[in-house]
Amino acid sequence: MPFDSDDDMPQAVGLPALSALYSPVLLMLGSATGLTGTALDAARALRLALDAQVPRITRLDALGDFLDGLPAVIAEPQAVDNLAREVLAAAEPGLQGPRLTEFQLQCAARHRDLDWPRLRGGDWDTRSPSGPARTSRALTEWLSVDLTPALQPFWREPLERQLHDTEEAAAMIRLLRLHVLLTLATPSGSPPQTTLNDCARALGLWKAVEKRLSSVLPTRPGGPAPLYGVDDAALPDTPEPEDTSEAREALLDASLVARHHALNLAAGHADIRQAVQPPLSGPLSGSTSTTTASKPTSSLTEATITAAADAARFAAADALFAHEEALAERFPLQPLDVLVAHTTCQLIAEPIPAMSNREDRLMLAAYEGLRYSLPLALLPEVAELEERLTQLHAEFPWATRAIEAVAGELRARRRLGAVSVAWAPVLLVGLPGTGKTRLARRLAEVVGLPFLPLGVGGSTDSRMLTGTSRGWASGEPSPILRLLRDRCSAQAVVLLDELDKCHQGRASNAAPVQAALLGLLEPESSRRWIDSYLQVPCDLSKLLYIATANRLGTIDPALLSRLRPVLVPTPERRHYPGIVEQVVRDIAGDWGLPHAVMPALDVSGISRAAGSVRELVRLVRQEIVREVTSTGAPH
Repeated sequence: MPFDSDDDMPQAVGLPALSALYSPVLLMLGSATGLTGTALDAARALRLALDAQVPRITRLDALGDFLDGLPAVIAEPQAVDNLAREVLAAAEPGLQGPRLTEFQLQCAARHRDLDWPRLRGGDWDTRSPSGPARTSRALTEWLSVDLTPALQPFWREPLERQLHDTEEAAAMIRLLRLHVLLTLATPSGSPPQTTLNDCARALGLWKAVEKRLSSVLPTRPGGPAPLYGVDDAALPDTPEPEDTSEAREALLDASLVARHHALNLAAGHADIRQAVQPPLSGPLSGSTSTTTASKPTSSLTEATITAAADAARFAAADALFAHEEALAERFPLQPLDVLVAHTTCQLIAEPIPAMSNREDRLMLAAYEGLRYSLPLALLPEVAELEERLTQLHAEFPWATRAIEAVAGELRARRRLGAVSVAWAPVLLVGLPGTGKTRLARRLAEVVGLPFLPLGVGGSTDSRMLTGTSRGWASGEPSPILRLLRDRCSAQAVVLLDELDKCHQGRASNAAPVQAALLGLLEPESSRRWIDSYLQVPCDLSKLLYIATANRLGTIDPALLSRLRPVLVPTPERRHYPGIVEQVVRDIAGDWGLPHAVMPALDVSGISRAAGSVRELVRLVRQEIVREVTSTGAPH
């Protein structure tokens, strides 16, 4: 509302926030007299915005007026950006909240040459070819660099600390809606589940804002402003006695319409639907659990949680079904139920305790598959087992004792009639560069099990074994359970790398890791292992462990008593040519290439030049790069 002269304006007296200004233009607007026209309007808005004695709604309205009118006072865009940031910083201590955040994002959008009124308005969606998110690099950067970080306080702070009135609620709704639409429309390269989680979190908070909006939030005289855009002519200059309930209801109705629109867009997003919707047929096709397709009227969050849990159950059931088929094929004359009982394990027998946070509930749903019986690895037939072990001996001729420490137990189990894989924990002891880690990985491949390397050396944090406790922002189950969930298996080969360095640092810091290792390596305690995040007993007794160490002297006797130490000697130079061939195969596998396309190397020359196995590996990689770059390679 323009003033006729500066005599009608609030004076600069009593505005301590003016001391935070340093730009000459702002100091002139905040304290000078004799202003007229556009400069007078900007000065009036600036003084109101910085006056702590003025009601919050009025201050924020004035701040918005100042930012909108600033380009008319200063034409240079860079100067407008700098002045706007300076005023926002001066106003921030007393005006923190969604409206101030919206003003800050408006400045950031203008700095990136984005059409802020178009973004803030309600006339676009992700399906429209003219939507602002299409092929806009600046918008993608604004979403990731400006909008997403600016919304972080929304997730952390309780609503009662953020929503001071209905105008704050409207601003939060606008930003949450924008976040959902842009997350769906902007190609970010994130997995579909990440996109889904981001949308579900925003929509859940949006619904909570509506709940507060409907009853407890104060509003301006005359009622709250419209959800999209503010009609200044409709806002009264003085308090009016009229009922504000009608305007409040209109704002709430507009929010409900916008949220359901965003909900439908998210629920219909192709990548999300493909990621979370379970198949319509399979071993559990008769399940009565609710899915996104069968409950179209439920909220996206609830439908997503249900769909994620169903997907986890389907994956577990599919793995068990495939396991039963393999058993029936290999042992057609034996009772299938007996075989299944001896070759499967139910990792979690009790219900997983629920959590209130939506993201945590989504994560917990993904672990529902562990409550089903999952397969153990089956021992290969005798001839096939011997063929694989022979190949392993050819690859590691210097590590015969280490291979036989595992192979002997596998053979004994096979000859006695056992059909599942198991061995006692083994400790491979040897100097660096003797191939201990690679041998452990190859043993996992021989028995067809997932492989999980865990670097316990020097670690003072047992969360890699126990998971992260609930309540932390980074809370999640242990990597062991994540691997078993992802592979739908009750069994894996876990490498405890550099076990001899587990005691480095103060004993009090290392104790938690050691205590966790003692529990995992003890079959009785590992049968009811408590994950700190899932907070339910987990049967990890079927895990197979291979530890590595350079020496035995620093390993605690209690820990050493649970392991079978086996020496892995240093390879001799006559073993180097074979190591070169295996390194080339490993590099081809890492690069996703068939071994046949790798260049031929001067094996004898590389073997002579290398002073150790680690140097040999480095030289092989260098020689591959040199050969390809010098001779060229097919595309």
